Amino acid sequence: MKNTIKKLAKSETQIDVVIPADVFESYRAKALSRAGEHVEIPGFRKGKVPANILEKELNPMMLLEEMADIAINEHFPKILKDEKIDAIGRPSITLTKIAKDNDLEFTAVVATLPEVKLPEYKKIASVENKTVADVTVTDAELDEAIKELKKARKHNEIHQSGEKHDHAEFEKLEFDATLDDEYVKLLGEFENVDAFKVKFRENIKAEKIARDLEKRRIATLEKIAEATTIEIPQVLIENEAENLINRLKADIAQAGIPFEEYLKHVQKSEADIQKDLLPDAEKRAKTELIMMEIAKAEKLEPKAEEVENETKRLIQTYQDADPLRARMYVAHMMLNEEIFKFLEAQQ
Repeated sequence: MKNTIKKLAKSETQIDVVIPADVFESYRAKALSRAGEHVEIPGFRKGKVPANILEKELNPMMLLEEMADIAINEHFPKILKDEKIDAIGRPSITLTKIAKDNDLEFTAVVATLPEVKLPEYKKIASVENKTVADVTVTDAELDEAIKELKKARKHNEIHQSGEKHDHAEFEKLEFDATLDDEYVKLLGEFENVDAFKVKFRENIKAEKIARDLEKRRIATLEKIAEATTIEIPQVLIENEAENLINRLKADIAQAGIPFEEYLKHVQKSEADIQKDLLPDAEKRAKTELIMMEIAKAEKLEPKAEEVENETKRLIQTYQDADPLRARMYVAHMMLNEEIFKFLEAQQ
């Protein structure tokens, strides 16, 4: 078997393959058996047609293509392994020569994991880590949060009662920040207003700290990405664009709006939206590759026991979840957290 490897742009590899005629011919019986499962010939039960009769009934090119499909599916993974090619996504395969008693020749183009040239990411992270905000919650912020809480509770009460109300008029209503002991006891196990305010202030502070952490994480990754050189395979960008549009569809569906109605409202086709999402998709793909490379360089991985425990909890919550997909999701999220904690530890 002869393979010719050629590196292309955008982290793609072209593999020209020649499968010798005798090896190609060895797939005839298997191809006939597979084709026979779908062919009906008078006098025979489906799948029970003798090979010699079946071959006479089949289009010769159709049989050759069936043979090629089986041969490629069997040999191509071995070729990738032998040539040490880290392929991602589905290959694009073109038959270049196919004929009876001849070598089978085909060309495959695959996207491969690109080389990621990381900058001094530890140094970049250490600089960003010095921007940690001194988080406090002022009395004015506490009062504003109390007003928003009272407004949200009132809106929920009206919604549960089924009482009709004008949404625009409701939004104009103003709520004050005064509380009494009876009101806060409805919110939880609080002895009095002071106890509630202490806990509420802590919660607001925790949220501000979380937002600051997220902002710093994004800034760190953006700085690392700016200094990183990667040729991103198109297939990764397209996969991320598809993920983004699926998330958009889910958000719109959750809002109770049919996606077709949304498209009419924004006056765009789904293809237009997917095109608009490509820059963000490319950015996400680049970030993902950077995270993978840092994890590889620093030998970071989540603990298997923690992954299993978290996967079990996820499946218990979402009982329709596919176990394999759930585990992959959990492992990915936990690995990302390990990477972020590593970066945040840089001084």
